[in-house]
Amino acid sequence: MGLLRFRARRRSPPAMAFPVGKSGAAAVVGASEFDPARSVLARSGGGLERGAAVTGATRLGKYRTDQRGMVLVIVLWIVALLAMMAGGFAYSMRVETRLATSAVERAQARVLAEAGVAYGLAWQLDPEAQKQWPPNGDPREWAFGGGRLRIEVTNASGLVNLNNAGPELLKALLAGAGVDAGDQDRLADAIQDWRDPDDQSMPHGAESADYRAAGWPKPKNANFESVEELGQVLGMTRELQERLASAITVFSYESTVNPELAPARVLRALGLDERTVADYVEARARAAADGSPAPPLPSSEGSSFFFGGRSSVYHIRVVAETDAGTAAILEA
Repeated sequence: MGLLRFRARRRSPPAMAFPVGKSGAAAVVGASEFDPARSVLARSGGGLERGAAVTGATRLGKYRTDQRGMVLVIVLWIVALLAMMAGGFAYSMRVETRLATSAVERAQARVLAEAGVAYGLAWQLDPEAQKQWPPNGDPREWAFGGGRLRIEVTNASGLVNLNNAGPELLKALLAGAGVDAGDQDRLADAIQDWRDPDDQSMPHGAESADYRAAGWPKPKNANFESVEELGQVLGMTRELQERLASAITVFSYESTVNPELAPARVLRALGLDERTVADYVEARARAAADGSPAPPLPSSEGSSFFFGGRSSVYHIRVVAETDAGTAAILEA
């Protein structure tokens, strides 16, 4: 029998399992997933991505900065617009306040003037009080209601009556107002032609034909109803009418002037010199302070124009001024 010989086989080390399609070296390296090409791409690609990210962030930051700048400009414009609107509103409020204040002050001045008229008239209704305040046009000062008043009370008999004054008195009045001698006769006759009932012209006067030729409305041929009608007399100017207005009336029935009650301006207008008028007005004021009657006029100049009648009509002129300086003038 033959002897069975057992040959011991050398066992080779077990083969390592490699992924299909990869070499062993590659597989060994692949065990750690290392790829040089990918590593290079990863390094280069990462830089590009980071560069792109940085550039995008820069652009985004600049865009946000631009947006903030635009928002700031818009806010500034809105603030400026609001400031302009607020300024305009404040200015309009100041103007309205000033207008309202001015209206209130004018109303206060008007009320003060009305109080002055009532005050002056009250003195004239009391015979005893009238001795101390005769209605001769001399001004009186009065403080009332937080204001100051200047009151002049004149009896109508101390003024020249347009309806009854004769030609000489009218010419003296016109001369005192600065009318030339050549125009005194013309205007005095025109005044008489206006008030007389006929249509016959005075030697230097004017009637309907003259008014028609001059393009003026025809004369009234009746009494004056107001001193403003004097401006409708042919040849009368507005300036002359205004100079005469404070010396004339239509309410008395006198053809002369009472010197005791005539204002200084009327005495001067009727030909008395300044010194005579000043002395007489002063003497008259002293008599009033004592409650005595006014003295007679010392001068005989123009005596035919003066007579001692008295009217029941009074002219009152008041100048009122508030503490704020707003003034009002009232004539009654």
